Amino acid sequence: MAISSDIVATAALGRDGIIFLSANDLSVQHANNVATKMLEKLLPGLKTGTALKQFLALLSREANFTDSDGVEAVRKALQEIGKTGERDLPPFSVGDVRISWRKTDGPADLVVLQLRDVTRSEALARALTDHKFFIQHLIDALPIPIYVKNIDGVINRCNSAFSDFIGCKLDAVLGRKSSEVTPAMLDATMNNKEKPLLVAEGNVRDEISFEREDGTAKAAIFAASTLKTPSGAIGGTIGSLIDITSLKKAEAEVAGAAARLTDILQKAPIGVGISDRETGKFLFFNKTFVELLGIETGDSQNVAEEDVDQKVPLTDATDSILLSERYREKSLFEMDAMGELHDVELRIRPTGAKEARWLRTSLEPLPFEGQEAVLWWVADITKQKMASRELQNKANNDELTGLANRARFMQKLNHCESVLRGTETPAAVFLLDLDGFKQVNDTLGHAAGDWVLVETARRLVRVGRRADEVARLGGDEFTMVFVNKGRAAEMIKMADEILKALAEPYIWEGKTCPIGASIGISVFDGGFCDMSEQLRRADKAMYQAKLAGKGQYALYDADADIDLHDD
Repeated sequence: MAISSDIVATAALGRDGIIFLSANDLSVQHANNVATKMLEKLLPGLKTGTALKQFLALLSREANFTDSDGVEAVRKALQEIGKTGERDLPPFSVGDVRISWRKTDGPADLVVLQLRDVTRSEALARALTDHKFFIQHLIDALPIPIYVKNIDGVINRCNSAFSDFIGCKLDAVLGRKSSEVTPAMLDATMNNKEKPLLVAEGNVRDEISFEREDGTAKAAIFAASTLKTPSGAIGGTIGSLIDITSLKKAEAEVAGAAARLTDILQKAPIGVGISDRETGKFLFFNKTFVELLGIETGDSQNVAEEDVDQKVPLTDATDSILLSERYREKSLFEMDAMGELHDVELRIRPTGAKEARWLRTSLEPLPFEGQEAVLWWVADITKQKMASRELQNKANNDELTGLANRARFMQKLNHCESVLRGTETPAAVFLLDLDGFKQVNDTLGHAAGDWVLVETARRLVRVGRRADEVARLGGDEFTMVFVNKGRAAEMIKMADEILKALAEPYIWEGKTCPIGASIGISVFDGGFCDMSEQLRRADKAMYQAKLAGKGQYALYDADADIDLHDD
């Protein structure tokens, strides 16, 4: 989060060390010069963005606590800082410097740690008591540029920070008119802003910029107030100049870096989006993100499949385009538990699109513009999913007919075997071989033969729609399995329907293909479900059907199974 220059200036004016923390995550946002000098050994823990726990861990090692050891003291400090309202924290010393500190609630969602150099404060108090000109001592004790001018514009008092700021030595400034030692542009600006203060009591604060005599560009927060004499008359002004040159430069660099980063993200080949953690509303998304999700720049955007008829204005885009409501909470919980969530595959369908799209996305928690947000990385994996599915189909399906191949059919039989074992559930295996197929291949060619196989597959799927699986084992041999679809009577009826369907003429390029079929059927109960044996029995029955004259079916008959009797 960015801290306003007014708050920075206010902190710089204080003689106490000030450390601003973000109220959201207790990370360091700014430390004034007093704090950084006071805690010089702890500077790594005062960098912007550093977690409070890291600062306290460093403090426990480098500091000596008055009331307890470092670990116990920082633990107590952390507990007190986490509470509301003002809280005194365990005092400590760094080297010869004794420090007292307290926590207060600051402006703009900030928590303030106020540190006071007890050693220095005590020494200063003694000096102010003993010294007649305490104002000069006070000014010298401040790290920011301070000056005191009388009504004629003569600089009666100032500190070395002020003389350094305007590019002069301290001795060359004291007792001189501001116009003689201050850069012309700065002097004109200061006189213009101080003019009302010499007429009526008041104060002024503003951000100014100027060039020193050596050409160095400077920026500062200028603050001044009316200074009265002991009699109550206006005697001049007291003012300060907080150097914010580095801050303005850093702001410009940050803005430039942000612009460059935004430009990079906009051109990135992967989708990038940032959504509000609580509402799910997208705060940022790049061009690729919009294209991947099919978001329209007009009145509607892509939505989750279950809400495909919904239309949402682009400015109201939320993470519902990626996550359904029931899945959103689960995903965010897993993201929190693991710190991030990688390679989540999502299936979405853009509004008006005929086909769905597969996306791979990753989620990471992210602070964004002062609020909890979620960073999305999104890539289109539709082609990879389609390729994987195609490979899976080739591995399990017959390439010519699209039916299950031998490997997939044997897997189906194994599954049926595990389901049926020990039950009385009826089941049946059909084995079908085309009659006349070799003649078609020899006389009309392989193209006609392939067409016959495809047409046969189509008819089998249509007629045997109750089958648990229809497969082509190879050549002109097909098979089907039925589970809990009836016993012998029902299976005979199914065989009649199949023979009737395959008896319909096969017409290829105007020529009739003399095709029929012989079917072997093995009907059994689950109590005897060695599926390999049942397939062998169906094969035996089919052979009997062919011997009986083809174009018919045969039920397996154990008495006619010579091989079985020989075993």
